[in-house]
Amino acid sequence: MTRTDDLLNRLNELLDSGRFPAQSRLPPERELAAELGTTRTNLRQALAVLEAEGKIWRHVGQGTFVGHRSPAEAPALSLLMKATNPNEIMETRLIIEPKVAGLAALRATAGDIAHLQRCLEKGAAALDLKTYELWDGTLHEAVAEASHSAVLNAMLKALTALREDKLWGRLKEASLTRERQKIYNGQHARCVETIANRDRAGAEAAMREHLDTVQMDLFGRPSDITE
Repeated sequence: MTRTDDLLNRLNELLDSGRFPAQSRLPPERELAAELGTTRTNLRQALAVLEAEGKIWRHVGQGTFVGHRSPAEAPALSLLMKATNPNEIMETRLIIEPKVAGLAALRATAGDIAHLQRCLEKGAAALDLKTYELWDGTLHEAVAEASHSAVLNAMLKALTALREDKLWGRLKEASLTRERQKIYNGQHARCVETIANRDRAGAEAAMREHLDTVQMDLFGRPSDITE
């Protein structure tokens, strides 16, 4: 059992203990890390796994909460969902995420890279669309976290939340075949590999290639976003 697995087991035991009912807030990261005898970095990575599994949700600036995010807890995102569309979201991702991947290649810690590899393995093993989407979003958020930019990390979390819109879900369901999932997994692996190798230009190129492929599969046209 790895250190991450042990920490996840202890966190799951904490959630199952009844000490924190649904929608209650967990202690601040500093306190929780001290209680569990771990670092805040390791704790954040374990919490990201639990969030991908739907056991907790996190609100930037407010904390970590037990259970699924309530739509009422994200009024700003709800308003933005009504004002935007999937194509606009992809355009924004194409502008931001390649640069974020490049920063991750420069700044990622060994723990960040281990977390990326874990997300990669979970996504590759996913047997259904919902599980795959959870780990796909978590991998992209993990890249943002590895950039160690609070602003970019918050922006990518918001983009991930916007991808939970029903229209986006229908587009993904219609476009995501097993063959495309294998292609995406390979592209994700290339992103993680270049980040681990500290290859900034390669990480930017790998992320852009992946998002270009997703955009083509979703909308049938390549990106018109230029470098």
